Amino acid sequence: MLPDAVESAMGSLDPAACDRTDPDGRVVDGTGGVDAGTMSTLAVVPCVLSEVDWLTPDQQVRLLAVASAVAGTVRRLADDPGSAITYGVARLCGALDHATRTD
Repeated sequence: MLPDAVESAMGSLDPAACDRTDPDGRVVDGTGGVDAGTMSTLAVVPCVLSEVDWLTPDQQVRLLAVASAVAGTVRRLADDPGSAITYGVARLCGALDHATRTD
């Protein structure tokens, strides 16, 4: 479930889906291109880690890092697509590479 959510989120990133004001002047929270179900899956990871006692603490931290980095990428893209593209996405992808290393 988490691998599918990560793949879906990273494949759906869309800087056009950023925070904005609609024609009536109301603020609309952007989604960064990622659907609510995928974000819900990423958000539940910290809540269920205590239940997966068969994973080592290192594995739990890595899962938390991956879910947090992906959710952070989506939110940053929705909040500020310009700086996310220039600085944020590459750094968070580096964090993902580190968290998913096999050593």
